[in-house]
This record gives sequence, C-alpha cells and structure tokens, in this order.
Amino acid sequence: MAGENVVLKMRGIKKSFGATWALKGVDLDICEHEVHAIVGSNGAGKSTLMKVLAGEYTPDEGEMYDQEENITGMTPRQIQNKGIEVVHQVLNIVDSMSVMENILLSSLSAKHGILTWKEGEERVKEVLDYIGISLDYHHRAGSLSISEQQFVILARAIIRRPRILVLDEPTSRIGMEETEKLFTLVRRLKENGTTTIYISHRMEEIYRICDKISVFRDGTRIDTRKAEDFPEEQLASLMLGKKLDAFFPKTQVPVGDNVLEVKGLQYQDRVNDVSFSVKRGEIVSLVGAVGAGKTEIVNSIFGILHPQRGEITVDGKQAGKKLNPKRAMGMGIALVPEDRGLQGMIGDYSIRNNVTSIHMKNISRYSFLNFRQEKKLAQEMNNRLLVHPNNIEYEMQALSGGNQQKVVIGKWLIDPYKIYLLDEVAAGVDVGAKSEIYRLLGELVSHGAGVLLAAGDIEEAMGLSDRIIILYKGRVIREVDPAAVTKDEILTLIMGGGGGEKQ
Repeated sequence: MAGENVVLKMRGIKKSFGATWALKGVDLDICEHEVHAIVGSNGAGKSTLMKVLAGEYTPDEGEMYDQEENITGMTPRQIQNKGIEVVHQVLNIVDSMSVMENILLSSLSAKHGILTWKEGEERVKEVLDYIGISLDYHHRAGSLSISEQQFVILARAIIRRPRILVLDEPTSRIGMEETEKLFTLVRRLKENGTTTIYISHRMEEIYRICDKISVFRDGTRIDTRKAEDFPEEQLASLMLGKKLDAFFPKTQVPVGDNVLEVKGLQYQDRVNDVSFSVKRGEIVSLVGAVGAGKTEIVNSIFGILHPQRGEITVDGKQAGKKLNPKRAMGMGIALVPEDRGLQGMIGDYSIRNNVTSIHMKNISRYSFLNFRQEKKLAQEMNNRLLVHPNNIEYEMQALSGGNQQKVVIGKWLIDPYKIYLLDEVAAGVDVGAKSEIYRLLGELVSHGAGVLLAAGDIEEAMGLSDRIIILYKGRVIREVDPAAVTKDEILTLIMGGGGGEKQ
C-alpha cells in the first residue's frame, strides 16, 4: 500500500508435492512494523509459504526479497541470520534437554568447538522475563505442559531479536491467560520495531492484534486489506469460497441415562475430588484455564493416567483400578487427544494406515490383513469427512492441520463408541473444518453417544454444549447452562473469580 515500507516481498512463489500444487504463484508484500495476518482454510498454503520463507522448502518457481536482497534458496540458518524467525505450528521441543538448552539451541555460541551453555543463562532469564512467562529453565523440557512448551519455542525465536517474526497458530495449544500474554508480547515487539506475520484460524484474535489481513485459498492469495476494511462475514466467505452457515450447528436430540459417571476423581494435585456425569445424547464441556485439569481428567478416564482415588463408570459398568487404554476402548470409550501430532497419529504412515490402526480386527481374519477391506474402510472415512487430498495413501505429516484432525477423529468412527472424549478437538483448525467437526459431534449424540469436550475456547463450549463444567485449579467450581450465562461470566469463573464453591 502507498506510503508503506515493504520489508519482505514474495513474487510468483510456486511449490508442488508430487502432483499436488500447494502454492500456485503467490505474490505477497509484508510492511515494516505491522502485524500481518495470513488466514485461510487448512490446505490453503499458509504454512507451506512460511516454510518456503524459512528456507525449509525451496520454491519450484518465484523469488523472495528481504529489503530488496534476493533470499530465494537460502538455507534456514542463512534466513535466521537475516533476522527472520519462524515459529511453526509443530512443537520442535527436544524432550531430554532442559528449558534453557532448548531456548539456546539456535543461538548458542561455541569456543574451540565446545558449546558454552553457561554464558547463555542470563540471556534466557532476560527473554523469559520479556515474554512474561515464569519457568524453571533447569527443568527438562519434556516434563512441561504443551502450553509451556509453546512459550519455550517462542523464547527460542525471540532470543535472537528478529526483525521479522512468523507465528503459525501460536494460540492453538495455550489457554486464555497465556493468550493475553502472547498478545501483549506481539504489541511490545511491534513497538520495538519487529514485523510479525500471524497465522490463525481464530477471527477474534485476528481483529484484536492485526493491522492487515491476507486471505489464502487453494494455494493462492485472494485478497489483502487493512483489518478494519474486512468485515468478518466476508472474510470467512473468502476463506471458504462460499457462504458459511451456522457456525455452531447445535443438534437437539433426546437426552437419555448417564453413559459416563465420574466420582471423587483425584490425580496428584492436578485433579481434586472431581465428580460429574455425561448422558446419552449430551455434549458436556470441561472449561478452564491451562493447568485447570481438563486434559488430566480425560486421560484418567481413558486409562492413560492412573488416579489415586475415584470411580469411573461407563454405561453402568465400573472401570476399576486397572483401567488402561485397551480396556477403555473395550468399554466403549474413545479419545481424541490434545496433541494430534504426538498422541493422535503416526506421522510417517498413510491416511489408510492411521484410519484403520486401532481397528485391526475389522480388517483381519486368522491374523491375516485384508488389504481390500482396509482400503474400503479408509476410503469411506476419507469421503465422509472430506479429507483433502482424497488419497488414502497420502502421508499424514504432509496433510494440513485440519485434515490431520479429520483423520484423527475419523479412526474412531469405524466402530460406534458410547462416550467420546475430545480434548481441544478444533484447535488449529480452520473455520470450515471446525464447522464440519461440530456437525460430526451432532451425528455422534444423535446416535446415542455422549460427548465430553475439554475446551479452552469459551465460545465453542457455549455454542455446542448442553452443560458446561467449570474447572479452577483441578476442582469443579460451577456447572452452568450455556444459555443462562455470558462469556464474561464464564471467563471470570475460569480466572478464579465469582467464588470457589460449586453451585
């Protein structure tokens, strides 16, 4: 736009993977000191373009310019040395290393070939203070929560004082309180001269912190405007290429008896005497800040964690103390975990392998795999969930986040389950895919299943749920009817306001 100083210029960027064109000739200008949103459906090419910018992918055609210098084909290290840092959606944490070591990985100095960790300690303290996050940097990074790991990766980029910072779905794994800290950081970076490219599927975030918005669809940039010139409804329509109907398609079905009962659940100091129930045909949301105990509760119900006390009953049958995932599945419990990349899929396996991975009995006879049946089941699921590309041999890690999530959910739809545990089921998923997933939840309850939704998104919980259970520091402090409360009232409770007694 006239009068603006363009610091990053992309011209005619094309990138293909086999016969699939992920980028089809993208032109994009990023201006100095702005927060520039890049939005679009999963598979639109946003993350691919950022990997091209980071030097991880070499474009088939096109050129990139950093302040008029051609940086096309530079290595990731050379790109970093230009002051361009990309924080990807996938958490590249080294579990066995400390927080400090992870933060210093890309900026550590060496003397005579020997890494000097100690010299970086003060720099780590400074960057954590700057970000506004309190972490023991001597702790093993693998022991941190997903939210804390996200800030470690962010600190790794910030410590190098980038001129251009790319944040790809930075809030998909963090709670409301941490999201506010991130927004404060983005504003502070802007004041200090950093240009930020911000990729997100959350409309509210985009309009809160972004100056400009570029819309991508099917590997091309459709439009770029100032945020105030982009009505939200029009933005969603451009992203999808069609008008978006009701975003939270709540399905009204008869509610039956309890399908899940949890009584007096206690896990370390993270879950404290938690009791609740879910009925057939009902969607119940667990809502709370990061660390409130949502994930620990669903993992305890699925047998991943082993609580010290409490009873878990499914369809009238007690799970007992020896509950494990295999037994949980046998009782009719399904789990879509919080971290799809680490827990929900096998990245270097195909869609076909992932869809059928937990239901080998459906495709085997006398210990022999029936490949025809496996392909049939996988293709039916691919068609039902509109996975793109519609190729069951496509590798999972090559899919966009939303399409990965469809497959992670889809593998649980081959057989019917009584209770579905869904932990941040729509995190990092575009508005179109979210709407499809929400409709799918309606299908599940209409067939008599119960759904327990662990949600950090208050609007999602209010739009989908029959009941909301509010957690604070591992305790149930309130159960509410979503039609009878406001978003601000729920937010106050989540942050510890409004009293701590259950009503």
